Amino acid sequence: MAFPALTPGKIRLYSMRFCPFAQRDLLILTAKHIDHEVVNIHLERRPEWASDVLQNGTVPVLQQDDKRVSGSMVIAEYLEEAYCTPKLLPSDPYLRALDRSFLEAALPVLQPLLKFYFKCGSDADEDWDAFCEKAYIFEQELGSRKTKYLSGDKPGFVDFVTWPTFAMAQALSTIYQETKMPTDEQRPLFSKWCRNMRQDPVVTSVINEASTLEFVKSARRGARDFNAGL
Repeated sequence: MAFPALTPGKIRLYSMRFCPFAQRDLLILTAKHIDHEVVNIHLERRPEWASDVLQNGTVPVLQQDDKRVSGSMVIAEYLEEAYCTPKLLPSDPYLRALDRSFLEAALPVLQPLLKFYFKCGSDADEDWDAFCEKAYIFEQELGSRKTKYLSGDKPGFVDFVTWPTFAMAQALSTIYQETKMPTDEQRPLFSKWCRNMRQDPVVTSVINEASTLEFVKSARRGARDFNAGL
C-alpha cells in the first residue's frame, strides 16, 4: 500500500477502526465539526510507511501538512485548544480544572478493562471485576454533578474521551458469559449515562456497535478482523 497523499491543510488521523484511543479523537473531531480524513492502519500487517508516521509505534497520530501530534489525550487537548468552537471543555477555569482533575482519576480506571480485552477473556476475571469496581467513580461523579452527562446537558470533552472504552466493554459483556456491565440497581446513574451515550448522534456516527461486536468475536477466535463489518 503506497502512502496516501496528503490534502494540503486538511487534518488526517491515522487510526485503527476499533482502537478506543483513536475513537476518542474521532469523537472530538466529529463533535467539533472539524473537516478531516481517516487513514486506518492494519496493525498486524503495517504498510512500510507506517514506521515513519507512527512515532511511538501506535495509533492514533494526527497530521496536518508537516505537523504531527501523537498520543490520544494530547491530540484531544490539542484539538480543543486549536479549534475553539464548539467548546467541549468549560470556559470557566475552575470548572475546566475540575474536568481535568476527574480525568486524572478516571482514565486509570479504564486500564483493567483494556487488560481484559488484550487477554481475550483468558484468566482475566480479576481484571473485569477491578474495572466494574473502579467504575464506581463515574457513578459518584454523575451524582455529584447532578447532570445528564459528565459535561452537563449534552456530552462534552470528558464524556467523549472516556466513552470508547465503555463501548468496547458493552461488546465484551455480550460475548463473555462471566462479564456483566453494572446494572441499574448497582450503578443507576452510570447505567443511564451509558444508555444516553450509546444513543448520542456523535457516538453513533463514529462507533458501530455491531462491527465492534464482530471485531471482539474475531479477537476471541485468535485472529483479529480489522475489516469487521465492512
